Amino acid sequence: MRVRSLSFAEPREAHRAGVGTSVSAGEPLRHLEATVVGTISRRNGALVFTPDSLVSPALGAEAYPLCHDELACVLRSELHAATEVCLGRDVRGGGALTCGITQLLSRHVAVLGSTGQGKSCFTAAVLQQMLHLPAPRIVVFDINGEYGDALRAHAGDGFEQTTLGGQHSTYKIPYYALGRHGLSRLLLPSEKTQRPALTFALERLRNVQWFEDQKAAGLVGTKSPTLFDDCRPGDATEAGKAIEILRRGGATLAEAWPDMGALGCLVAESHSLKQGRNAGSYERDAFQYNNVAPLINRIRRCIEDPLFTSVVSVDGGRPCGERLSWLDEGTAVCDRIFGASDATWKVHVIDLRNVAHDLMPLVLGSLLELLAFELFRRGQQASYPTLLVLEEAHHYLRQVADGGDDGGRSSLAYERLAKEGRKFGLSVWLSTQRPSEISPTVLAQCGTWAVFRLTSDQDLRAVGAAGEWVDRQELARVAGLPRQQAIVFGSSVTMPVRVVAPVADPRPRSSDPDFERWGLERSGDGASSVAEVANPPVLQPPRPKRMPSSIPPPAGATTGVES
Repeated sequence: MRVRSLSFAEPREAHRAGVGTSVSAGEPLRHLEATVVGTISRRNGALVFTPDSLVSPALGAEAYPLCHDELACVLRSELHAATEVCLGRDVRGGGALTCGITQLLSRHVAVLGSTGQGKSCFTAAVLQQMLHLPAPRIVVFDINGEYGDALRAHAGDGFEQTTLGGQHSTYKIPYYALGRHGLSRLLLPSEKTQRPALTFALERLRNVQWFEDQKAAGLVGTKSPTLFDDCRPGDATEAGKAIEILRRGGATLAEAWPDMGALGCLVAESHSLKQGRNAGSYERDAFQYNNVAPLINRIRRCIEDPLFTSVVSVDGGRPCGERLSWLDEGTAVCDRIFGASDATWKVHVIDLRNVAHDLMPLVLGSLLELLAFELFRRGQQASYPTLLVLEEAHHYLRQVADGGDDGGRSSLAYERLAKEGRKFGLSVWLSTQRPSEISPTVLAQCGTWAVFRLTSDQDLRAVGAAGEWVDRQELARVAGLPRQQAIVFGSSVTMPVRVVAPVADPRPRSSDPDFERWGLERSGDGASSVAEVANPPVLQPPRPKRMPSSIPPPAGATTGVES
């Protein structure tokens, strides 16, 4: 049983109430209030713990504290010597809390806690154990660039790292590789007017070419552009004819992807053109153009934003296969980021520290949209078991306003991954400081929880609402946890256990700032040396100024002026 409270009573008062035996040893009796959590039995010479809350001892029965072996059997789950990991050591001295990989990752994992409490170190320590297995596949979204050194030493030749954004970017995501779902997530069109125009532009993007000098588009094979994104005045008959050809599906397929600006041209011309006064003529309607102008402005901002273009390539390019195919391009990016069937690496760290925070929900949301589409397309048999680690997930696993006319809530890829990704071999490791900012749907799908110190009432309520294995007493303990300690509960452990989290070696770059350096004196070469102060200065209070007297001096007298 888990003891909830302990009280003492004098033997005479306890026996008068009919509690205990008729024999009194003269010592105070201890009254326990406890909750039944399971039974311990011996099978084949070994102690086995079975969670069970239906059995109950007799009222007034004697209670004994667990010995070391009994406590250790409560902490152990079904042992898998080759694939078990340690989640920490029990603070009561029962040894290590261990569980098998399948038990841990068959349902998603949530690591929660305030900043500086040990989440990153705990995550790195568990991942380091997994990397010693022969063939793991782990993808880490490293928001602050802190996991590279911690995992490289344990992965050896199986370490892969990709840097997105900044001057040292090693990979840019082609905008057309995000596919229809990813680009819709990136550009956030409204449902009534902008989404139909964007859908048309995406479907006909492969039939146009880009004219860089005029920043406009035209049909494949034409020598001058006819499609523009600025609703320019004048005759638009050529643009109308081009749009009609695209609608009928009679345009030629291009050999290369156009610039991202072609999307804005297709959106503008497909929605703003109308029949002119003369038969067969077209003109642009400014009123209709205003309906899609916000979407065109978002496309322009993406193209002109250097922070965005350092992550996503907005230039056109040759296809990855023999012809332009959304499917092939998306598959190539998924294989590059999340691993192909023949990938040899054990862990792939995606360094995202140079990605602007306002772009994080859009860019990573588009990647997760692409992953969800690709996983569901491949099917259950064609997917390799993968662990996706989402570090500091509150930055991007949150609802983004989609600009819809009705304010409707768009479908989120990470919610679909949380609900159905397990069937396709995907397990999510979620780490965040603010569980209240994460989608409740994602939290509810987590099966194992490692909760470090949380003090916000909103965060504690989010944990209590989503966690099926936690009660009010456990939540009350969370707010008072010391650093590097966590309460682990869920489907992979037999009962909630308070543990000292394992320490990663080497540790991730998430240490506290060293303010002790303020007490060091900088030398000429930039190094610091200890500053010894033998006689620290004594601050003297300032001497008060002489105030003028309120009584005027007598006539003929002189007044002294103090300098």
